[in-house]
Amino acid sequence: MIIQQFSPELLTEIFGNLYINDLLVCALVNRKWSANAMRILWKCPIQLATFPLKNTKSPQEKLCSIISTIVKCLSIEVKNKLRNVYGIIIDETKNESVPMFDYCLFMEKLNFVIMFKATLFWLNSMGCVTGLIYHHIIFQEICNLVIIKSNILNNQQRDTNKMTEAKIVLSAYNPKQMLEGEICNRNYKESDFPLPSHLPLMTQTLSRLERVTLNTCIQPRFIYDLNNICRNVLDISIHCGCNDDQHLADFINNQEKLQKIVLFSFKSDIRLEKISKAIKNKLEQLLSLNISAGQVPLEIFNNKQCNQLIELHLVDCDQSLTKLSDWNQFLCCNDTSFKNLKKLELQCNIKNLEKIGTFLQKVSSSLRKLILIRNNPEDQILIDKFYKNVAKYSSNLIQLDLTIPEFIESLIIILPSCKKLEYLNLRDPCNQPNDLNERFPLIGKYFPLSLKKFGVEFDLNVSKENIEEFLNNCFNIGIRKLSLGFYFMDFTLDHEIIMRRHVQLGTLSSEFYEYWIKEQKEGNMIYDENLTVQDKEKDYWFDFIRECM
Repeated sequence: MIIQQFSPELLTEIFGNLYINDLLVCALVNRKWSANAMRILWKCPIQLATFPLKNTKSPQEKLCSIISTIVKCLSIEVKNKLRNVYGIIIDETKNESVPMFDYCLFMEKLNFVIMFKATLFWLNSMGCVTGLIYHHIIFQEICNLVIIKSNILNNQQRDTNKMTEAKIVLSAYNPKQMLEGEICNRNYKESDFPLPSHLPLMTQTLSRLERVTLNTCIQPRFIYDLNNICRNVLDISIHCGCNDDQHLADFINNQEKLQKIVLFSFKSDIRLEKISKAIKNKLEQLLSLNISAGQVPLEIFNNKQCNQLIELHLVDCDQSLTKLSDWNQFLCCNDTSFKNLKKLELQCNIKNLEKIGTFLQKVSSSLRKLILIRNNPEDQILIDKFYKNVAKYSSNLIQLDLTIPEFIESLIIILPSCKKLEYLNLRDPCNQPNDLNERFPLIGKYFPLSLKKFGVEFDLNVSKENIEEFLNNCFNIGIRKLSLGFYFMDFTLDHEIIMRRHVQLGTLSSEFYEYWIKEQKEGNMIYDENLTVQDKEKDYWFDFIRECM
């Protein structure tokens, strides 16, 4: 088949497997190719600002280009209003300023905060249009345009048994509180995003909001305004609610389609009674819950049928408000069910999880991912007893994530039971010594044949002899195409020769290894003292945009 005869559907299928830089090259071939490339690139155009493209533009400049293009997509009616009513006379608002494609048709995700900040960058870059009023007007018209034209919500199917990715997102914080550190201040008066009532032109657009993230305590008026507009939020993340308990509780109660809640307060010594009651009211419809146990008491689960819940994360804070009896009641309660729970994360002291075997038995048929993190060093006898309880009900696990024990022999208690395990990850040892570097070969003898990736979340200092013995053990028990999720502090040519040999033998995945060896040699560039100021600034903006996304 001649390449020019490829159908749009086939081009879209091919282009969907290309990298961003390659797509940009394809967009220069002809109009047909350009349309198909842009359909992919503009699904979430903000990624173009974070990706290191083959040009010299900074992330801010890329954001400005994106906003300029979107403004050109505004209707003639809106452009006339911007010029004649508000006096915004710029090239982009001229009727003849029309882009090659109606790019907003392709968008599948809208982040209000990123769009708000990007609009400000764009206005400041021109210098001729400044002021809060102009900023708010153009921002509202852009958001309305994207919602009306795009396929963000059109024909979007909602499966109540499957978590739906939120497409319309708002992430706000109080900048004063950020500057003061993680300390709540009742005198806060602002957020980094306008009050919803100050954006009257986009009330209908805001009403379609699907994910709300509050990274600090926000002024009560902000929550009150949002509560009067939004009823379709799927995902709520609250990273401090201690000064706004009632408003946040009302906001949670009013979301009819709520699927996911994340809640942590910086003040770990207080209970969030009203928010806890609101969460309890929504518990039987939630698919994911991530809370600080104690701030939200575990008794909210009493007599609840949590059979929609797919993910459960419980974190016990340093100043724990949860007693041993509270944990025992939660783990052993027969009146609570979790029939579809697939992922469980528990972060607390081992002694609080003495009855974990009882809970795991209840969810063993559905549970696939288990994350167990210790807050503090623990007695070896307690750890081994704890692991024995876990091992009894691990046969269906696909992913296991653990704080590394002091002695590797403790892991041997669990691994033989995990017949289907594909991902094993060892976490930071929480200020407790461990013998992983010395006993590294031993763990390779007990991996299940199903294992695909083995990760360690701290750098290792393993001798080449131990690496070779570890890989030999993996090969001898039948491990093939393994990926490693860790790096070595001292990595020599001898290490590389050993690992390449096991790539050839098939022990290690060749696809993984080519990426891994590059990262191992280069290290993490963000900590390079030789980086220029411009490079560091780019890193900052990449992090900022990714966080908002």
